[in-house]
Amino acid sequence: MRPISRADFLKGLGGLAVLGLGFQFLRVQPAQFRVSMVGPSRQVGHRLRDLMKDGAAALSSFVDCGSKTVVIVGGGMAGLSAGWWLKKNGIEDFLILELEPQVGGNSSFGENAVSKFPWGAHYVPLANSESKYVRQLFLELGIIEADHDKEKPRYNELYLCHDPQERLFKDGSFQEGLVPKRGLKPSEEAEMKRFFDTVHELRDVKGSDGKPAFAIPLDHSSEDPRFRDLDKISFARWLKENNFVSRPLNWYVNYCCRDDYGATAENVSAWAGLHYFAGRRGHAANAETNSVVTWPEGNGFLVSRLKELLADKIVTNAPVLRLTEDKEGGSFCYFTRDGAVSRYKTRFTIFCAPRFLAPYLVENYKLEKKPTYAPWLVANITLKKAPGGRGVGLAWDNVSYYGDSLGYVVANHQNITTRRSSVVVTYYLPLSQLPPDAARRKLLNSPEKAWSAAIVDDLEAMHPGITEDIISIDLWPWGHGMISPGVDYIWQERRKLPLNQGQVHFAHSDMSGISNFEEAQYQGVQAAERVLAQLEKS
Repeated sequence: MRPISRADFLKGLGGLAVLGLGFQFLRVQPAQFRVSMVGPSRQVGHRLRDLMKDGAAALSSFVDCGSKTVVIVGGGMAGLSAGWWLKKNGIEDFLILELEPQVGGNSSFGENAVSKFPWGAHYVPLANSESKYVRQLFLELGIIEADHDKEKPRYNELYLCHDPQERLFKDGSFQEGLVPKRGLKPSEEAEMKRFFDTVHELRDVKGSDGKPAFAIPLDHSSEDPRFRDLDKISFARWLKENNFVSRPLNWYVNYCCRDDYGATAENVSAWAGLHYFAGRRGHAANAETNSVVTWPEGNGFLVSRLKELLADKIVTNAPVLRLTEDKEGGSFCYFTRDGAVSRYKTRFTIFCAPRFLAPYLVENYKLEKKPTYAPWLVANITLKKAPGGRGVGLAWDNVSYYGDSLGYVVANHQNITTRRSSVVVTYYLPLSQLPPDAARRKLLNSPEKAWSAAIVDDLEAMHPGITEDIISIDLWPWGHGMISPGVDYIWQERRKLPLNQGQVHFAHSDMSGISNFEEAQYQGVQAAERVLAQLEKS
């Protein structure tokens, strides 16, 4: 919370080697700027975990809050989507209990005097035709203006990403787009073309069952073994077997895997890797196929709009302690609020927290194998003026070919109502260079000044002198940022995760194996549908 001094900054440089980050050391003298560590309540979560090791004692005294038809545990995108679908279908007797002071999960956002900005997910691709729930929500929110059920809906142009969309820093200057172009050998150019021809062809391929090889939501994908078997090998192995070996192509493929999965091609399955390129088939009447919708606050825009629809159903600062079985059917939901343990009796519970939490919170739940979650660090950096740089001008997404980060997006890029000299850039660092458990320990134990030093150094390599323009750096560590679809996870391990245990239904993107808005929404709606079906029978 205090300003970082030159002495602190230089001390922080010593921690970079410990962090195992591949940054070059800073070459300029830093100015004064504020550094703070914010983020989810990991301390609260850890305390609750420890408390529930003696669950009976913790629950021995409680305030009885009566009953609810449905309690939703977790106010991330899956939980908000479940609530949205219940309300659309006439169910009003439900609550969403959220650990944090605000809902949103991986789509959380912040705001300062300069701009709103994301703390996690920051865009949604054009929705595939099979993503009917996304299109329906987008129509309700005015993101799609017409023809949501047609191949090419019309999108609200305010929300389509404005040009320039992407640029890459390589060989001393910025080029347009993120695919490396400058300085490629003829053989590398030929290999790059062959790769994109291959994945573009896969977009339109259907399996023997008539379904697309790769779809969003992924449950709509073909069950044809010639595609499903790709889940049994790593993406890196598939690339090597198909002679996709050039450094520029592998850099780009790894960038994409780290962007969507928080892991390298070596640590995700070939099915997941190819899904990134071949699963997105959304079109628009008024935008290019590769366009996205985005906002200054990223997917926090969707959180805000869903929060408006569900305002009276949301209870924040309400960590759930335990879900126990009710012998009469249903369950009891114990949670804390204002320092006291409270309890609802509920006919149904929709558990929208990550699955690794279920053994701590759901009575008698056994997790056969813990999924792998990728740790991340996200930083929002407020600058006196927009970053410069040689080559093409500032884009929404700005990436370096060097280092470990995914670069940054400019929050102000989508703000067309005001033009300020100051900007906020959101910087993304997946800790994929370390095993997940080791990376989480680094997030927990490393000082904020070491992280800020590494970030500044990375930015200086792209924008010499930018340090003098930094007003503040706010850091947000994600210990379990997203599910990583390793070999055999999507079509083997995740299918072993039960959809429900009694009247507790599960919904989270880890039930898909891919952490994006579409999958989180889909899982939330599917859980709500299962509850609705049971209510209809009763």
